[in-house]
Amino acid sequence: MKRVFAVSLLVSLVLVLLLRQSGGEVNTVSLPSNLQCASSQIFDSTGLVCSECNGGACSCPRTSLQAKVECSMESLWQGNCIDISCSAECSLTSKVASLNRQSCIPCDPTAREDPAYYPSQYDAGSNQCSCENSGNGLVTSQLVEIYDSSGMPTRMDCLSCPEKTAVITEDLYEEGQQFFVSAGKTFKADPYSCVSCPDPHMSFGTDYSCVCDDGFILTGEAAIGEQSCIKHTPSVTGTYSKVRFRDPQVIGVESNEASDFALDSLTFSHLYMKAASRCEYYEPSLQSREACQALGNLCVLSQYDEDASPCKQLEAISQRRTESYRNQEEWKHTLPWLYYRDEAGDVINDKGVETRMSFHDILSFKVAKYSLNGTFLGIEDVEDEFEFCFNSVRRPGHARWMKFGNTYAREDECSLNDLFESEMFLYDMYLEDKCSGDSEQSYCLYPVPVLNRNLIRDSKFPNVNNVIEDDLDDVYTRRFFLFDNQSGRTSSGIEAIRYAKKIVLHITTQSEDPTRLVPPILIIDYKTSTGGNWTGIKDELVFKAEYSMETANFWASIQVVIGFIFALAVVIFGVRMNNFQSRSRAGSDGNSLDGSILGLHFMLHAFMIACHTFVLLFFSLTFIVCAYWLLFFKLQNEVFLLLPAEEEFHGATSEYLFFGVSFRLMFWCQTIWISFVLVKQCKSDIFFVDWERPRPAKEGSGVSMWRLVTVANEFNRLQAKRRSSIEFNLLFLALCLIGFHQSKNALPQPSLYLSDNGKENIALAFANVVLFWTLASFIQWLWRFLLYERYLKETPSTKFVDLCTACNISVVIFLESNKGYYLHGRCPYQTADCSVEELLDNLKREGGGHFQDRGLSEATGECQAFEFFASPAFRRQISKIYGYAFPQEGSFSKIPNRNPTDGKKSEKTSLARQELTIFVQSFIDQHSHVQNNGIKYTVRQPWPSERVLGVTPADFRTDVEPKCILLGNGSLDNSFWLSATLLGIEIDLFLHDILTYNAAHMAFNNVGISIFLTYAMHLLRTSLRSWLGQSNLSTKSLIDSKLFY
Repeated sequence: MKRVFAVSLLVSLVLVLLLRQSGGEVNTVSLPSNLQCASSQIFDSTGLVCSECNGGACSCPRTSLQAKVECSMESLWQGNCIDISCSAECSLTSKVASLNRQSCIPCDPTAREDPAYYPSQYDAGSNQCSCENSGNGLVTSQLVEIYDSSGMPTRMDCLSCPEKTAVITEDLYEEGQQFFVSAGKTFKADPYSCVSCPDPHMSFGTDYSCVCDDGFILTGEAAIGEQSCIKHTPSVTGTYSKVRFRDPQVIGVESNEASDFALDSLTFSHLYMKAASRCEYYEPSLQSREACQALGNLCVLSQYDEDASPCKQLEAISQRRTESYRNQEEWKHTLPWLYYRDEAGDVINDKGVETRMSFHDILSFKVAKYSLNGTFLGIEDVEDEFEFCFNSVRRPGHARWMKFGNTYAREDECSLNDLFESEMFLYDMYLEDKCSGDSEQSYCLYPVPVLNRNLIRDSKFPNVNNVIEDDLDDVYTRRFFLFDNQSGRTSSGIEAIRYAKKIVLHITTQSEDPTRLVPPILIIDYKTSTGGNWTGIKDELVFKAEYSMETANFWASIQVVIGFIFALAVVIFGVRMNNFQSRSRAGSDGNSLDGSILGLHFMLHAFMIACHTFVLLFFSLTFIVCAYWLLFFKLQNEVFLLLPAEEEFHGATSEYLFFGVSFRLMFWCQTIWISFVLVKQCKSDIFFVDWERPRPAKEGSGVSMWRLVTVANEFNRLQAKRRSSIEFNLLFLALCLIGFHQSKNALPQPSLYLSDNGKENIALAFANVVLFWTLASFIQWLWRFLLYERYLKETPSTKFVDLCTACNISVVIFLESNKGYYLHGRCPYQTADCSVEELLDNLKREGGGHFQDRGLSEATGECQAFEFFASPAFRRQISKIYGYAFPQEGSFSKIPNRNPTDGKKSEKTSLARQELTIFVQSFIDQHSHVQNNGIKYTVRQPWPSERVLGVTPADFRTDVEPKCILLGNGSLDNSFWLSATLLGIEIDLFLHDILTYNAAHMAFNNVGISIFLTYAMHLLRTSLRSWLGQSNLSTKSLIDSKLFY
């Protein structure tokens, strides 16, 4: 057993050692210096090691021949294929390999008959042929192969290099480098070629440094590019390398803060002197043309600042050029066209665009593209260049905004680090246009003016327009850039980049002919970002393409309509306030100022009525205007109408400011009015009058309370009930806008059949929502009017009045101190406190005409609902009765919202309710009673002015001590009293729902969120109305809150 144990232990130790040796230890990775391997090796980037030559990655040493061989399938599978074969060294025979590595050829030291060739010597140290040199440090002879008649190399000779050229050798390399740099140009060692310095007026010095010829000046920065030589110093030098970065605070461009700082730009230092000199002293060559373009580019990057050296120099050159291109005075010969010299109005109102447009046409824009150094890169079609930094896949073909009439807007994030690493270009933009006259050209190009908001004149920003008058000094230009990552390059690196924060392409039709265009305008707002490290830094960029038309005549007409609406609003406001004031004065006791123009109550009421009047009239106006645009813009076949521009342009305020302000103002005004009405309803005075007489002693004494409780609970239920279902409206809206994609009707594109998404137009969106919401409400109205309330159930008002009559209870409601409603619920039969059989029998007999009419008087027929104008004496008597129940409060209108539940208060409340019932009964019956005090009333139908304008009855407001007046319209329409509940303000709630949805949609631009917030507002209104209304009803009707359910 011990032996077995020892063997097992030994085996375990061996296994542990083996596992430890084969364990996954992580070794450190050592890299070769500068990732350079020996000549017989390559750097394997997969394993980060130097590996022996295999595959096609290496070649044989220069001293041996090389042949291509075929690898076996197995070696291909295993990844160790070696497809070259190296033969014996040519150096063994003092020869060198030919350039094609197929034969060994000698270095021939014998003299040549051709003086251009020199003998070559075999160098045993390098195993290469070498040439004799002049001894001044320059290698001025290159090795060349000499071929026989069959094309085979026979020997290696030396050939003198042309003037100002030399051969680069490896001994010029700095340690760790595989290249040599002089005058900003990079050279690779090659004994078989002669190279030159970067400028033709430059030659190699003895130390291989490039120097300019006598009479020439070295310019440029070797750190960023090739240097050059100029013969003439430009007339404008100054601080040409100083670049000033100035950004204004542009209205409408978020997070675009003003900036002002200057940097010593290596880019300007490198390019300016060469461009300015070669352009000013112009020679007919490609270099001079590119120099003028480069000088123009530097002026553009200076934001056209006339104080900047590039712009000064360009202006000086322009003054000397007499000829122009294409009859354009601003487009001087040999110079780029940068400025428009015409007045701003002449530029944007030009009628030179010939093409006639339809909604089926595709606009074609092109750009002439230039690199920073002035190289012309060709003319390209504009596709999605303006979305240069958006996080989206570039799509080939025309962008959708190029279809005529399709306004397009997009905001997206841009990673500024992407701009830092990208190549920048400059552009001149053109619109492809129909050629005029008898031109044989396939198409013509119309130049597109550019409104650069950052353009500088006299240290100001003339293109930043805050009012219309500011457009008089606008300066339009031609060339622009999308981003600039070179101007901010300094000796410390790139310290600032500029980019187009906001780009707007404004396309407008001619006012005389909507099928023709005035020049499209490209509006650009630039922003500067500093820091030097833009990793992770992002910003929101905006691109818009807007189609619009001249709307001066339209808005002139709207101003006339607004003037009429304003005048009508003043009249309506005056009538409503006069009615309120006359009621207040007639119903006051002469000691209060509430009814006078000095009273706080009067001022508050005036403000509320002003808000409500504004909403009623301006909602109609804005809807008509928006619906006009929606219908005519979407349904037109020929070009007739385009929407106003959303973008602030050319000094004018956005034409949608009117709608944005109106929508928000209407929402808040209607919210204030609804709040006022809810408070008014929840503070209304409501009490019930029970006409039931006590039964004879043999049938039981007293009157049942449950009829009163039933009526009170039904009224409590009606207080917060809506006539229409907002749930149906919102579901219908969601189905149409989201399910059937009808929200796309609000896209500013002249078609109802759209598949793309985009930013909605606020005017179209408002009209679209109002139409669908109105349709949903109209469907509900048809359902109620044609079927539900005609054949299935009665209207809420009729049903409640019938319930009051069946319960033998009248209702008195005061929304104001002296104006309210009286519901006459006195039943025509003997008693209402009876069994179900008796009640049904009474109703049957009433239907047969066996009882008198339910109405209050013959003057109003069977009308049971009346407008009630109460005299001061009536109100004083009511307050006196309530003062008994609440002696500390004094006045009925000031009764607190609380419930009397303790013993004495409950008893007082019960007595007050009985006294109130007796008083109202004697008042209605006009019986002499100690509480009546001879208070009289008149029952009549309202006059037309009272019915239409709501005028306070003349006999109420003119008498010194007015009588109470009950107005009944003589019909069976009993619904006007519902204004004391939500049922009676359905139109106001309808407007508030729409305005709430519209305000939410303007804020969030999301249908789902807007529907949710609208429903939340509905729940808030109904909850407050229900809770506060029940509390007020319990207090004012003197019924314990425990009896409400």
